[in-house]
Amino acid sequence: MADVRSPPPPPSRQRRSVGPAMDALGSLPLDVLDNILSRLHIHDVVRTSALSRAWRRRWESLPTVGLLNSPGIGASDVDALLLRRTAPVRSFRLATRDRSWSPTAFHDWLLHLHRRGGLRDLELTLRYEFMYQKLNSCLFSFRELTSLKLYCCGLPNLPAEFAGFPNLKTLHFSMVQVQSPGGRGIATLIAASPVLQEASLIDGKLIGDGPDEDWVIRGSNLRKLTIALGHKYGGRIEDIARLEECCLFGPNYAKYLMRMAHVTKLSFYCNSILSTEVDVLERLPFLFENLRSLVLGVNFCILSHILATFCLLRSAPVLEELDVWVFSDGTQEMKTDDEFFDAQWVNHMFAKLHVVRMKKVSCLCNEMLLIEFILSKARALRVLSLTLASNSQFSIEEAITDITEYPRASPYAQVIFAGREPECANDEWNGFVDLSAELSDLEDIQTSGRRSLDTVNPRRRQRLNGESVAQLQQLEEQLLELEKEEEEHHMRRMQALNEMDQESENVFRHQEYIISTIEKTMPLLMLLMLMLVLQQRMLPMVLRMVLRILQKAISDWSFMILVIGVL
Repeated sequence: MADVRSPPPPPSRQRRSVGPAMDALGSLPLDVLDNILSRLHIHDVVRTSALSRAWRRRWESLPTVGLLNSPGIGASDVDALLLRRTAPVRSFRLATRDRSWSPTAFHDWLLHLHRRGGLRDLELTLRYEFMYQKLNSCLFSFRELTSLKLYCCGLPNLPAEFAGFPNLKTLHFSMVQVQSPGGRGIATLIAASPVLQEASLIDGKLIGDGPDEDWVIRGSNLRKLTIALGHKYGGRIEDIARLEECCLFGPNYAKYLMRMAHVTKLSFYCNSILSTEVDVLERLPFLFENLRSLVLGVNFCILSHILATFCLLRSAPVLEELDVWVFSDGTQEMKTDDEFFDAQWVNHMFAKLHVVRMKKVSCLCNEMLLIEFILSKARALRVLSLTLASNSQFSIEEAITDITEYPRASPYAQVIFAGREPECANDEWNGFVDLSAELSDLEDIQTSGRRSLDTVNPRRRQRLNGESVAQLQQLEEQLLELEKEEEEHHMRRMQALNEMDQESENVFRHQEYIISTIEKTMPLLMLLMLMLVLQQRMLPMVLRMVLRILQKAISDWSFMILVIGVL
């Protein structure tokens, strides 16, 4: 007999060993993970402890405590958060939104951070009523700080033994009250930060300071300086040879220009300039040899402001980009003429100017004369962009008609009309000064409408895309063609719908005809079925008779097929 082998036993079901799932988020570098989690609400950051055992206490050791994007938290939540920390806080960012918070809480938090040590980045955005509440003096003991940003708070008195911030690179004070003597305190703070690169003083209050006070801002490594205080203050600037960008907003600030020969970008608000400051600009002992970008805030209804504008333009021989913010109430108090503008001309003026952006234009006489002056003198001009003021009585079409007739020194110059400014841009500070504080969520704040220069004209705002009258006419022709195409498409669609309605009506009538025919022939069919049951021998003859009757009564071949199929 053949050797009969038993079938092999079925393979045993072995459980596969499954390793731990890959933690893609946890495998990121700590600084990247910290950057991601700092953008979330603090409640979501704490909830990451439920992800896995490895994440149970991870949030307690993150370098950043970011509470800027965490509305709805209370002072007790911040207390618990800081007490649960197992590692030093490198960055602490807080914005108050709860009215129940008290200045005492901020003192406690600063003291706690000071005891733990290691703080490098501090940003506090308090409520507006806290502007007059001084922070704890331990603020000046954070010697490892690299960035200090304070909004709506009071700066404590500078201690006599203040040793400075040896690592501070960014200093930003917005709506901060500086104790007397305020100007000297700011000067001391900047001078005691040897590696400071950016300093901003916006809408603050220097107690005990006046226009005759003599204090000096020195910063050998300072790259960017913003002074927008809105009041007459003293002081001067020295030893800022590396300064690249400067923004000056306020009266009696033209004196600060005396040490800014090397800046590459300058923002100067002429609307609050004093008449005596025009002489200061006329006596500038230098030309801005590196100035490529100039931003001006001007009221063209006042002669001193116009003269200050031309003083700066004549002092910038290599200027490439010019932004002009027009601030006026819509009334023309002082009119100039072509001879006045031609008298301001010098040979090196507008030599390299290729981009001009004018915002909040009301199309008053002096403003239109400046536009004509730039178009007729700037030989390298490429683009001149205009944005009308929200309260301007002129329309874009009227401005296009007038500007089209102006002579142009550059054959490549294009005029772009960017529509109107929104109503929220009426504030004089709006857009001219870069307010980087996130104050939109704070209530009862007086500066909630201000925005930065890059957000005054949002990209999603509807714009008029006509670069000239010819392009505007071309756009109108294209619109007419699109309307015609849309009408033709609509007619074709209506015709197709009518044809479909006619076909559906024919089908419905055909169905009614078939149903009525079946109803009429139903008795005959019943009779034939009865005859077939009684006499099966007469089936062939009866079938032929039925077919003849049906052929005479019904001419539709489809019904014959239906009847034959039923039989």
